[in-house]
Amino acid sequence: MGLLRPSALFAFLILVAAGALAQNDARPPVAIYDSTQIALSRYTVIKRLWVEGWKSSLWVGGDRDEATARRALLDQAARLGADGVINLYCLSQTDAVFSPKGYYCYGAAIKLKPDSTVLK
Repeated sequence: MGLLRPSALFAFLILVAAGALAQNDARPPVAIYDSTQIALSRYTVIKRLWVEGWKSSLWVGGDRDEATARRALLDQAARLGADGVINLYCLSQTDAVFSPKGYYCYGAAIKLKPDSTVLK
């Protein structure tokens, strides 16, 4: 007694994985804005994603396609609690010598201000 059958263990792992995926999908979507779509007074920059800090001077990450790179950036913005990303820009080539992975995106994660604090 005491040992789980392999099929029961497998079923348990499937349920745990499904729960983790459901939690990730429960995050609200992060909107993408262009600088012409939203006034500077309507948001606060939380973080400039993947261009802040000294590491971005020396290393550029990358993903195999643009959709994956874009999704990774939007997921990071959601983890930070952002309402949106402004000035999202994707490059089709990363550093071919040190990181030949392909696609890289950057942008600023933003938090929208309540309408009551917006100057009109």
